[in-house]
Amino acid sequence: MNSFWDNRYDTTHFVYGKEPNVFFASRLQQYAPGKLLLPGEGEGRNAVYAAKQGWVVDAFDQSRVGSEKALGYAREEGVAINYQVAALEHYHFLHNHYDAAGLIYFHAVPSLRKRLHAQVCGALKPGGIVILEGFHTSQLGMASGGPQSPDLLFSGDVILEDFSAMETLYIEELTLTLDEGSFHQGEACIVRYIGKKNNA
Repeated sequence: MNSFWDNRYDTTHFVYGKEPNVFFASRLQQYAPGKLLLPGEGEGRNAVYAAKQGWVVDAFDQSRVGSEKALGYAREEGVAINYQVAALEHYHFLHNHYDAAGLIYFHAVPSLRKRLHAQVCGALKPGGIVILEGFHTSQLGMASGGPQSPDLLFSGDVILEDFSAMETLYIEELTLTLDEGSFHQGEACIVRYIGKKNNA
């Protein structure tokens, strides 16, 4: 799978753009900067944005090419990000360490998705938040981006089940127009979620 993403990112332009995801950026700015985890960070658009806002960013992705582009972009913008090349199955999640985590279009098979979401919960400090945006199951057949397999897509119920240990602050299933580089373009069906880790 890493060869797929290496090939996708192996171009001079940023295939999902250099601007951060709109939902991620708008919600992150509501919190005081702290430590942030970004799994599946690709070319670094969200990591660089967060670092410019004062966040200490740990990111990982299975793509070496994505990592190199992200680190180069961070240097151009005069910020530092910590970026590891690792598949989800091999990444070591710190425990009770982060103030926030961003899961922006990180789609995986159900067993890995559940594992990722549980590990992200464990990596957050009490009171920490997760910001998620991904494609809804209704995205099947649409050309605006995302995997074309129902097992890889989200619904609100799936997200609520995966994050049942969290306090749900916001969840919405909606249709909007994406404009994120060349691969997220046009009308799309998505899920947005914000959860908070309980203090207990």
